[in-house]
Amino acid sequence: MTISVAQMSRGVRAYVIIGLLAALSALAGIFTLPPLDRDESRFAQATSQMLESGDLVRINFLDESRNKKPIGIHWLQAASVSVFSDVDARQIWAYRIPSLLGVILAALACFWGGIRIVGRETAFVGASLFAVTVLLGIEGGIAKTDAMLVGCTTLAMAALANLRMGDGGKKTALLFWLAIGLGALIKGPVTPMVAALAVITLIVWERRASWLKPLLFWPGPILAVLIVAPWLVGIQIATDGAFLREALGDDLGPKLVSGHERHGGIFGYHLFLLPLMFFPAILFLVPGIGRVVDAVRGKIDERAFDAAKFLIAWAIPTWLVFEILPTKLPHYVLPAYPALALIAGWGFMELAKAAQWQRWVSWGLFGFAGLVFAIVLPVAFVMYGENASWDAVRLSLAGFQGGFELGFAPELAAGVFAVIAIFIALTGATLVAERGKAMMVALALTLTAGLSWHVATRGVVIPNAYAVRLADQVRAAREYSQTIAGISPDEIVTASSYTEPSLVFSLGTDTVLGTAEEVLAFAGSREEPMMVVLDLSRNPELSADLLAGGRSTWEATIEVLNVDRRPRFESIAPLEPRWMAEQRERLDRLAWIETLDICHTQLASGTNYSRGDETALAIFFTRCSSEGSPQ
Repeated sequence: MTISVAQMSRGVRAYVIIGLLAALSALAGIFTLPPLDRDESRFAQATSQMLESGDLVRINFLDESRNKKPIGIHWLQAASVSVFSDVDARQIWAYRIPSLLGVILAALACFWGGIRIVGRETAFVGASLFAVTVLLGIEGGIAKTDAMLVGCTTLAMAALANLRMGDGGKKTALLFWLAIGLGALIKGPVTPMVAALAVITLIVWERRASWLKPLLFWPGPILAVLIVAPWLVGIQIATDGAFLREALGDDLGPKLVSGHERHGGIFGYHLFLLPLMFFPAILFLVPGIGRVVDAVRGKIDERAFDAAKFLIAWAIPTWLVFEILPTKLPHYVLPAYPALALIAGWGFMELAKAAQWQRWVSWGLFGFAGLVFAIVLPVAFVMYGENASWDAVRLSLAGFQGGFELGFAPELAAGVFAVIAIFIALTGATLVAERGKAMMVALALTLTAGLSWHVATRGVVIPNAYAVRLADQVRAAREYSQTIAGISPDEIVTASSYTEPSLVFSLGTDTVLGTAEEVLAFAGSREEPMMVVLDLSRNPELSADLLAGGRSTWEATIEVLNVDRRPRFESIAPLEPRWMAEQRERLDRLAWIETLDICHTQLASGTNYSRGDETALAIFFTRCSSEGSPQ
């Protein structure tokens, strides 16, 4: 018996299917991926410090205030860690659970609101496509704000849709204000902005606002204020007013006037990325846009016109804001994706009515995205699967232990490429099915292709890319501190010039970050055993010194300069000043290394995912106690 969209979209079954699709998309890699996104590690570390300190009001990363985003996601992460894990375990998956719940909420709210906008069957298709899109699944597996933000925003817009279609009263209005308050507590103005832009667009377009009357039910706005105000007042008092000043002036303000933190892009940035980020739903988007245009032009019925207006008001103003905004990141436009997904669902349901050029354009965009992924996935695995810089090879030859293996394990490479091949095959099969008449087969293949992307990319390729696991490599080296230095891994202090937030989250709040000179000075000032991590990719001079032989290099330099062992330059004043300054820095650096009493050396090697640079980390254990076994 052939199963139809009508059968799949009935009753509770539809919600279960959509929720499962969203969960499966987000779950790919959620337990195996290391913290890759810098913001993810910052959010997770700030949450862990809340749990460690018991201060659930202020947001800190190490000893610095993180006055950028509201508290909501940290409270959700803290609750998740308390229930499923422990702060000392440093398990990033426990911090990702709220994001998983956020994408499930977003997909279900998309279906609920879509029922009133485009009808149950179309809403089912659109919400299912939305659930497996690349961008939504990625955000569902990252411990930061955007997945829960899109969940709250979609819920607010779904409530608004029910109010607009006359199928909602005070309870729906309260749900809207609840979503607005929660969204504001997660990421400030984004959820209110999306809703406000849609409302303003519809009022200007239709010149009527009577359908908004239920929103004036007074407990609603008060509920939204009560969600946000207590913490906002508390953080303002706790930071002497610094939170809003820094959040608005130092974080939001620069994003409005320039490409903040080097995240800039031209107008059209998000449109250019749409085929990739909206994959696989992109296959039906252009025919869906065609139906929206036909509805606006009066070629369909009045209900279709109302649906088109709401979807346009939801998607286009928000999209334009983020295209105009100088600062750009791919996830900024995610709150508009549910509307686009419902449009794509509309395109699928009425694909036979679409012009051939519309189908061919969408076919081409889907094929383009599939081709890009088919090239990028194997290349990324080859580049980052087992990757070592030349410095790492030289450190290994100089006696530093660990860090990398050249080449791939045959069974691992075979498994990775097999999964990539499955994704490519499903993508190709989807393109073939779209040109046929078996539409349920086409829909099933489209959804499966989307899920296979998440499994291949986030479930297999990236978790097996050893080169991006620098923080994990350092943490693994620390596990031997009891044997090497006679001190527990949980107690040994680490100082590092590799300053990625992922290292701090992996090792703990007592990690000391700084430049190589600051790290060496800190290590030299301590009498207890400790672990020192030096990022040689950011300090080529230090790399040259270590690879040249440490002590012998220092002694040779002093002999050439004809000065005593202390880095003083009174006797060589006639020498050229710049050269003198360089030698002073070098001798100071080598002098610090000489005093550290290094008893064991290791290395970590790979790629700094944030900078894209090959990176070698020199790891030293210093002043090992008699309980250890110095090497």
